[in-house]
Amino acid sequence: MCFSSIAYADIGFEKWKQSFRQQAITEGVLANVIDQSITNLTLDPEIIKLDSSQPEFTRNIWDYLNNSISNSRLKKGKKLLQEHRLLFDKIENRFGVQREVITAIWAMESDFGRNYGNKNVIRSLATLAYKSTSEKRIQFARNELLIALKIIQTKKISSKNLIGSWAGAMGQPQFMPSSYLQYGVDYNRDGSIDLWNTLPDVFASIANFLVESGWRQNETWGEEVRLPKKFDWRLNSSAYQLRYQQWQELNVRKFDGSAFVYPKRQANLFLPAGKLGPIFLMTHNFSVIKRYNQSSSYALAVAQLSNLFGLGKKIQGAWPVNDKALSVIQLKEIQSLLNSQGHSVGAVDGKVGSKTREAIRTWQLEKGIAGDGYANLSLLMELRSRSKLEK
Repeated sequence: MCFSSIAYADIGFEKWKQSFRQQAITEGVLANVIDQSITNLTLDPEIIKLDSSQPEFTRNIWDYLNNSISNSRLKKGKKLLQEHRLLFDKIENRFGVQREVITAIWAMESDFGRNYGNKNVIRSLATLAYKSTSEKRIQFARNELLIALKIIQTKKISSKNLIGSWAGAMGQPQFMPSSYLQYGVDYNRDGSIDLWNTLPDVFASIANFLVESGWRQNETWGEEVRLPKKFDWRLNSSAYQLRYQQWQELNVRKFDGSAFVYPKRQANLFLPAGKLGPIFLMTHNFSVIKRYNQSSSYALAVAQLSNLFGLGKKIQGAWPVNDKALSVIQLKEIQSLLNSQGHSVGAVDGKVGSKTREAIRTWQLEKGIAGDGYANLSLLMELRSRSKLEK
């Protein structure tokens, strides 16, 4: 970036701050709070770069899990569970969320509090609210910035103490400001919700987030299963919630062959790597974990970490490790081809979310292919081939 463009951006940011100041005042933020927090702020060029960067390739879920569930992380987590067992006894008794799940989220979000970022949240959010990759992200950052200022005003926290990630997530549980206000808990009753240094507040806030999102006490996240050779692939959809007992009647079995412990609880199928990878039945609590982070890979990592912390139970099915990760361009091509063939995926963004998986599944069923909803190179080649035939 040349000097003139830097100067232009700075002038634009100063004008933006004045406009934002007026909006914040109308939203009930005191002028002195705004002035102390943003008057001397400058843009963070690193955040602009991070926000605009796009990965060339996606990441296979097994690589993501291998990185997330390392031996050192497992060892550290088990040690900390033992070290804080009395606190976890109290947290479990009050919230009904298993300690292993809380610890797994703690591990995933900040590596047990060792790395929650070093960015000033106000500066991060102001930068993103001024310059981000989409209007939706700009509005999100603007709203979170307003809430962050209200935290400073109502919770008496200095802006310099609001430290977190480049995207504005704060403290050990990586709460956005809105989550801090909605779910944060002053568990030790010292008059402040400290998500940076006070573990009772950190653990209680994570538990409270899950409870308020619908966590069901004494329910697991799900089970690893095997499908029968003849299976009705129309049932592979989050819309099909069946009782474990009903799945068993369809010859779906736990991977180890044992009976389902709670046959009347409902679950839906989840095939993160298609029909050739591990297969799961997921309960309502898995969807609650996804409310913490919408990534299915993240939610499965939390689920598996919690299993390993508690029972030492690993995923038994083999991953299709010979499948190469698709590039973002290839995923966009899959989405475009599905759209062109009447199966809407929503935005063509190179991200495989629920809409894309459902579009793949319905296309596969239409073509007489096992509807596992999995995006890989074989699917792309099949879509290309069918597209040429239909022209």
